[in-house]
Amino acid sequence: MANLEAPARQKRWELYGAGLDNLELAERDTPKPGPGELLVRIDACGICFSDIKILNLGPNHPRLQGRDLRTDPVVMGHETSMTVVSVGEDLRGRFEPGQRFLIQADVYYQGQGMAFGYRLPGGYSQYQVIGHEILNGDEGCYLIPITDRFSHSQAALCEPWACVEAAYLYQPRRGPKPGGQALLMILETDEPREILDELKQISGGIVVTPMDDWTHYPDRAAAGVAAIRAENPDGFDDILVYGRPIPELTQELTKLLRPGGVFAIQDANSLGATPVDVGSIHYRDHWYTGAPQGDAYDWKRSTELQPGGIAWFIGAGGPLGQMHLQRALSIPHPPAKIIVTQNGGPRMEDLRRRFSGLAQERGVEFVLLDAKELGEGVYDAVREQTGGFGCDDICVVIPSAQVVERAYDLLAPGGGMDIFAGVAVGTTANLDLGRIAAHGVRLWGTSGSSVADLRTIVDKVERGELETGRVVAAVGGIEAVKSGLEAVRDGVFLGKTVIYPHCKDLPLLTVSELAERHPSIQERLADGYYWTPEAEAELLRLYGATA
Repeated sequence: MANLEAPARQKRWELYGAGLDNLELAERDTPKPGPGELLVRIDACGICFSDIKILNLGPNHPRLQGRDLRTDPVVMGHETSMTVVSVGEDLRGRFEPGQRFLIQADVYYQGQGMAFGYRLPGGYSQYQVIGHEILNGDEGCYLIPITDRFSHSQAALCEPWACVEAAYLYQPRRGPKPGGQALLMILETDEPREILDELKQISGGIVVTPMDDWTHYPDRAAAGVAAIRAENPDGFDDILVYGRPIPELTQELTKLLRPGGVFAIQDANSLGATPVDVGSIHYRDHWYTGAPQGDAYDWKRSTELQPGGIAWFIGAGGPLGQMHLQRALSIPHPPAKIIVTQNGGPRMEDLRRRFSGLAQERGVEFVLLDAKELGEGVYDAVREQTGGFGCDDICVVIPSAQVVERAYDLLAPGGGMDIFAGVAVGTTANLDLGRIAAHGVRLWGTSGSSVADLRTIVDKVERGELETGRVVAAVGGIEAVKSGLEAVRDGVFLGKTVIYPHCKDLPLLTVSELAERHPSIQERLADGYYWTPEAEAELLRLYGATA
């Protein structure tokens, strides 16, 4: 799209309340940038399931509360690639027309969340103004420059890929938070000197609870912890437990964790089934760690997939699950075996088609198990595939606390579980946290990504290590946004849906439908099936986006 002259009018989608009925395609004057602003052309925008959450909740969405959508509608869309059209006078020399960018949508400005496509107008539009919140945010500039190496879809889909990458770059704390507030719960210990050593690491406030009787009685745990909360209403960054806590005490103590908090246990025994808030692991960055003795923060590995290990991906047939699988099969040292459990049907066949050949090329044993057909027997089937030893890595791509609970028992010693699909904060799974300390297993979850995560993906694409656009399943023009959202909501397509706002009269079409209509696109698909930069270029030509 060589023409950088913006028209006087543009189209964009505006959400005035909850539900698709409140989403309207509007024609507006194309905005002009102020002195410290950019006007950008939206080249492509991926449709994300997060947009469905905005549709469902409208003004009750956590990022939109207090906003009157009837007078201040939302322009959604955050998986976006863009080209600079014009530059405000204060930004000349820093930016110039023709530069291409993608955006890290999770914008923070002066400590306030100003996410692109939420509080700031997003990518379901043909043009957009980029202002100071994005250009001078808390992490610097949230625009990431890209070269002509990137197609528009490759660039737009770096954002969801960064969310996947973040799960493997997650770095748990390896000690008490500097300057934080810690709670020491001493139930029993043979290592008082080590406790003193750990106290020296804590530079903030410390609350020490001695071996009180109430800690051993289920019916007194809630009242005892409530008394601690009354004196420490903001909770704790670290809770260190020495000895074996009863489940009721553990459950109450975890409610005292601040966002980013760590719960550490030093013990070597089963603690029994304990309700654990797995929603807070994902959304509030809670980390559970432990050891039989010594440093309870120690873990012998990282959150990256174990080279030569066994990895299990649960519910990987959707777009993000496919990204996890493609990444696992693209890293320099992949697992030796990848197990995928997915309900049978088109998604299962698509997984077989997409990944069996790549797995064979990489020397990875690729096992597909039909979860619907096996029912509860799927867990026995996975255990059998591991020789009874368990999995080194488990990635849960479906939002189910019950699945987390069942899969947790299949973690091998030292194994890690990524709770990638978030469930609501307060949702619990019954887990034996004794395995955290005795067997060295860990659980984590990440929500969104950082500028650094996005740059990691951009670098991988630049080096030819990752093809982000391969997961495109359907495309459409600006008029197709509503039907695209409806299709994503209903799980119609097997991969990602990408909107090209400047393609004229392009309805929502699958890649295979496009190929049937246009032989010139068919011949540019990889293996006659997968989206490519060459297929995108032909689409733009056929539908007038290069004018």
